[in-house]
Amino acid sequence: MSNERIYKPDFGLLNNNIRTISSVDGRLCSISAEEEGAREAINKAAAALKLKLAQSGLSSIPVSELANAKAGIRVAVLEKAGFQNLAQLSGRSEAALSMISGIGQAQASAIRQTIALFLQRMAETTSVRIDPDSQDPENWNLVFELYKYMKKAPVYKDAAQMNARYHGHVTGALNDIKIRNSLRWFFSTSKAKESTVNGFETLLAINKDNYPDRGAGLINQYEALRLLTLADAKREFLNNSAPFYALLDSLNVSSVKISSVYKDIPSNLAEEIEGQELDTTLLNVSLRQYQTFGAKYAIHQENALLGDEMGLGKTIMAIAAMASIAANTPNAHFLVVCPASVLINWCREVEKHSKLRAHLLHASKGKIDILDWEKSGGVAVTNYESLDEFADNVSKDTVIEMMVVDEAHYIKNPEAKRTQYLVEVKKKAKKTLLMTGTPLENKVDEMCNLIGILRQDEILKDVQKYAFMNQSDEFKSVIAPVYLRRVREDVLQELPEMEDKPQWCEMTSEDKAFYVNEVREGSFMSMRRVAWLQDDIKHSSKAVRLLELCDMARDEGRKIIVFSYFIDTIDKVCSLLNDRPVFKITGSTSISERQNIVDSFTGSEAGSVLVSQVLAGGTGLNIQTASVVIFCEPQIKPSLETQAISRVYRMGQVRNVLVYHLLCSDSIDEDMIRLLERKQNIFDEFANESEMADATKTLSDNEWIRSVIEKQRQKYLPAVIDNNVDNTDNVN
Repeated sequence: MSNERIYKPDFGLLNNNIRTISSVDGRLCSISAEEEGAREAINKAAAALKLKLAQSGLSSIPVSELANAKAGIRVAVLEKAGFQNLAQLSGRSEAALSMISGIGQAQASAIRQTIALFLQRMAETTSVRIDPDSQDPENWNLVFELYKYMKKAPVYKDAAQMNARYHGHVTGALNDIKIRNSLRWFFSTSKAKESTVNGFETLLAINKDNYPDRGAGLINQYEALRLLTLADAKREFLNNSAPFYALLDSLNVSSVKISSVYKDIPSNLAEEIEGQELDTTLLNVSLRQYQTFGAKYAIHQENALLGDEMGLGKTIMAIAAMASIAANTPNAHFLVVCPASVLINWCREVEKHSKLRAHLLHASKGKIDILDWEKSGGVAVTNYESLDEFADNVSKDTVIEMMVVDEAHYIKNPEAKRTQYLVEVKKKAKKTLLMTGTPLENKVDEMCNLIGILRQDEILKDVQKYAFMNQSDEFKSVIAPVYLRRVREDVLQELPEMEDKPQWCEMTSEDKAFYVNEVREGSFMSMRRVAWLQDDIKHSSKAVRLLELCDMARDEGRKIIVFSYFIDTIDKVCSLLNDRPVFKITGSTSISERQNIVDSFTGSEAGSVLVSQVLAGGTGLNIQTASVVIFCEPQIKPSLETQAISRVYRMGQVRNVLVYHLLCSDSIDEDMIRLLERKQNIFDEFANESEMADATKTLSDNEWIRSVIEKQRQKYLPAVIDNNVDNTDNVN
């Protein structure tokens, strides 16, 4: 700095800046340091819960195991004294143990040490499972620590970014400032003055960048988070546990086996994919370990098919992949193609879980407008029916960084127009991710069609070549570079149990009278509505049982979803339950309104009921806040029930799921259940809906319907059997 530029600073302003900026800097640095303490608190809480869970497992270990673990322990003496398992011994002190006849001080010490070793080893291998009904403080302490970290994480992140940008400059400026008052200035050297002016100007630049105000805002935000309560943590966990378990995964606290994450990926390829960078700067959600791998897989393989089972968060993985690309690609363009039923949901998920902007593009109101998306970038979300409009209107200069195709089995037919338009749009995409929860291993022709959309190379030829051995490990290795599939049991070890409970009801006189009338008419679809046919269902056997189940669920603090295929049944159930919060979804409910209803249901009180038409609420919605599912009648297809249950039994579910089927004995329900069982057996054999359909042509045709109607007429109308039954209606 030249002598002309060495000027006397305004020391009042200088000292004020020093106080303000150094105070903010010090607090932001301490916030960043506190993050490590918050992580450690989670680790300690998780270890305490694991130890608690391990202690409950001691009851399954017989006393005889002590001798196997450490020679010399007198097991026979302990058994004679009435001790059968380690849990009975674990609560006893050394003094108490030494009082047992035949057990001295040395023996008591050895017993305590051995039990402690058992506990340690068991805790190390115990998966973290948070019980929503637990009264143990260890259980809820972990939830509270996770909740506090989740709420503070955005502040930690912003504080770290501010520290990275300013801390070095603040420290440098404070070191440069040698003079802090006018008297000292008068007696200082030119070098000290020059250094002080440099430091002063740095502080002025930092102040001009609004650092003090932004930093103070972050600090105030962090201080307000000290008011978080355990009650808040419990409520959020019970509404959706998925973020809690995702955080455990990201902190390496959970116990998911890495082999489950990779599934059938060869080790050398898995290592390559693990090395792929995943930038989460623009992501607003913690990823599970298997989700991180799935997102890396999509980026690394460039053209891939993600086949993870329903409920594992394929949407989150796709968003994570796009966000990572966007973090390193200014004004990046992405495209999501999905069924119309989940358009709104995709837009909401993109903006909820990332900093990317979503653009809803569909042709329901005429020509789609893609200019804003092309100008600003972000994620365009369109449906299959709008692909022709999209292809016709997108600029030839627009490059799509990644195209995500949801429910990709929609394009399994290469001759279909939607498939052809999608292939045309794909030419503009650098990367393409197809997603489907439908298992494809046993329908290799469909798999080949989808892989053919992704790539025309040796992999496609190999898949076709080895298709005949599609159950072998060799085939799985062949498809590994292009197809990744994990199932819930592999990666969601915390998922609670699901119980399927048929509820057989005996028809009331009213039920039977209305049912017999429909049998007389030979109406298959009306017969399926047994016990829901009468206008006043107060005396319906199924309605009575439905009320009992809903009351029991309310008493247990649960929420309920009731499914039916029939609109009039939906209306009657809603009327029956009008003394409690009831929400309704039917096929006529708009896509956006469906999600609003689910949001309201999620925030509602225990005992609330969502009544939904199975075709409307069975796909595209996440309703894990409920844990009781009730079907008013059997469905024709096993997949309808499976998809409906999967709305509830998915990642984020914290309670055991109870599934109830309302059934009337001596009615068509019995035949429907047998039909479902036969179809399910075939489904289990073929593991694919489309192939199952080929194998079950005779199970759902009019001949079967006629035979069922005839059987019911023989039972209830022996005197007026009509062998010419033609009223078979339509089946779902």
